[in-house]
Amino acid sequence: MTREQAKANLVKLGIAEPSEQDVSNYLDQVTGETSRERARADQYKSDASKVAELQKQLDELNAQNMSDIEKANTERDKALKDVEDVKKQLAHMQMLNSLAEKGITGDNARNLIKDDGSLDFETLGKIITERETAAAAAKEQELLKKTPNPGGGSGSAGDDKSAAVQMVEKFMPKKQSNNDILSKYINGGM
Repeated sequence: MTREQAKANLVKLGIAEPSEQDVSNYLDQVTGETSRERARADQYKSDASKVAELQKQLDELNAQNMSDIEKANTERDKALKDVEDVKKQLAHMQMLNSLAEKGITGDNARNLIKDDGSLDFETLGKIITERETAAAAAKEQELLKKTPNPGGGSGSAGDDKSAAVQMVEKFMPKKQSNNDILSKYINGGM
């Protein structure tokens, strides 16, 4: 604080014309109070750090003096948490296995059930769409196999001869191919 600021403060306090001695006394008093407050603040900081150090030491002592039962309880709690984690992993693996049995594998299986156990409907929709597309393609292939060829005959991979030609071949001796009508019929001439 400057002398002018101190003089202005004394005027505010009701001293109309403060003397140089009044300003000096006021500054000495303010400086002394400020020094005492700083000293108290430093003491509080020192005390706070001592308290923190003492608390740390107390915690260490408590940990050293923890009874066997408390240690066992702590270890038990950790083991129970580990068991819960394993149970969650097992349930997740069983869920993936069940999905695999239903033909849902890979990313679809991993993404279908969220971490909170709820269904991811976007993934479910993708799975349904893929299955419907595959079913439609399979049905189309099945129908195409049964469709007659444009050149005649059925779509089957069997004999391309008609039933009548097959009967004539079965009942007519092979050596008697002199019969013009039958030979033309058998050879596709008719």
